[in-house]
Amino acid sequence: MSTAIWRSCLKTVAGILIAISSALLFNHAVYRMKIVVETLPKIEMKFSWGVVKAFITSWPWLSAQIENGAGFVLYAIAVSLVPVSIVEPITAAGIALLVYLAIKQLGEKVRPRDYIAIGMTVLGVILISLSLERGVAEAAPDYHMFWIFAIVIIGLAVAAPVFIGRRSVNARAVALGISGGLLDGIAGVFLRLVMINWVHDWKATLMFLTVCVLAYVSAFVILQAGLQRGKAIIVAPVYNSIMELVPIVVGMVALNESFPKVNGNTDIFLSAIRILAFALILVGTVMLASRAEQAVQEQAGPAKVDSPTEELA
Repeated sequence: MSTAIWRSCLKTVAGILIAISSALLFNHAVYRMKIVVETLPKIEMKFSWGVVKAFITSWPWLSAQIENGAGFVLYAIAVSLVPVSIVEPITAAGIALLVYLAIKQLGEKVRPRDYIAIGMTVLGVILISLSLERGVAEAAPDYHMFWIFAIVIIGLAVAAPVFIGRRSVNARAVALGISGGLLDGIAGVFLRLVMINWVHDWKATLMFLTVCVLAYVSAFVILQAGLQRGKAIIVAPVYNSIMELVPIVVGMVALNESFPKVNGNTDIFLSAIRILAFALILVGTVMLASRAEQAVQEQAGPAKVDSPTEELA
């Protein structure tokens, strides 16, 4: 075996091992966050310095963020060593650790339908990454279309907790997962626009960077609120899958990043994989949202009807 091939194999193995480490850190950090946020004051719509202080002075919570940050650093290293189509499926598969810890350590109960829905969202993320096998086309942004989509996505992020979340606490947790995922996803698109305009237009760069940071921070806070209100194994997959879905959809529609191509023609196979991924993520998310509502109805049980004697008493 030649030296070049040997180095390439070592690079690939190192990238895969680093990606596995990244996935384990990401999901273990979410597990730790879930434990800690339940002991901290509830995050509400109204801003409170007391809540902020409680979070930033909690060493267990801060250490979970350090672990999460370490996972992100390893993810960036892994992507620099091997294609994203290899790293992303490994990252998505890391949810298995969170599911195991949530069931064994947190006592979260999962039904077969939940496993199916979680599996669908994870498979959707894996298929999206596989559809990127031929890379991402150079962006040619249509800024009018982009801002329309950005406003719609931000509007959906605001509306989800209002319309879905008002049904129950569990449904609110799923809604917060959707909302956070939408904001995290659109933040990723804004970050891509920052890189595109970095040299050419500093005013646009500053504007996109400001919105990007605000969206990321909002998504992060919303994720904490979601973990306070619902199961980690429900909130996290919803959040992650929506986060992966948004940049692809916006990129295709507003940045003119078309379906995968080979020799200038649309790759039918990879395009079909991407469409299937969209469907799996959307259906899985709907199933998890409806399951959360069903769980509350089951816990509530049948309404108690007072007898005439009790009413007189």
